[in-house]
Amino acid sequence: MPNNSHTKPSRLPHLPDATGAACIEARIAAMYAAEDLDGLHVADQRADVVDMTAAAVLDCAFERLSISTFVAERAHISHTTADGCRAAACDVRAAGVEASLVDGCAFGAVQANAAKIVGAEVRGCRIDYLNCRDAVCRDLVFRDCTIGEFDGNDARLSRVAFIDTDVAVLSLWHTVCADVDLRGARLHEIRGVDSLKGTTMTVEQIADLAAVFARSLGIRTD
Repeated sequence: MPNNSHTKPSRLPHLPDATGAACIEARIAAMYAAEDLDGLHVADQRADVVDMTAAAVLDCAFERLSISTFVAERAHISHTTADGCRAAACDVRAAGVEASLVDGCAFGAVQANAAKIVGAEVRGCRIDYLNCRDAVCRDLVFRDCTIGEFDGNDARLSRVAFIDTDVAVLSLWHTVCADVDLRGARLHEIRGVDSLKGTTMTVEQIADLAAVFARSLGIRTD
């Protein structure tokens, strides 16, 4: 179980205000690729596929949307919120996300590999699989979330915190970590133990995962 420690990382995540100025009521049909989407408020709608590839999304609010496949590959997303949305598949590969909030959402597979995420909070969300391979994540907070697998292989994680968050599998092969706070995470399995340098954990967490650490060192346990 997570245990708050008096020892803090040298640098904690800095989250800018993600509240945008969404004021233009819009339909999902207004969300399309390679366009400037500015100040849109899209709520209580359904769609099979939404394609926002390479779009510029600024000061938008998406609420209670149900989408089978959401694509925002190479999009730039800033000061935008997603609240109570559902998507079976979410593709934000190579996207730039800054000063944004994802709250109370549920996603199946999220492909965020090679994305750059700066100053964002993911709160109260359920994510079955989160692919952050080769991503750059800075000032990112997961709060009250349930994550099936966080795949951070080959990523660069700086000032990332997991607060009251359940992570079934944390994969960090060849990941570079700096001030990654895992003390609030309920961890069940860690892959890539060698990359834990630059993280903060509690003694209790380390004890609970002793068998995982031992296997990574080639130590037999009985």
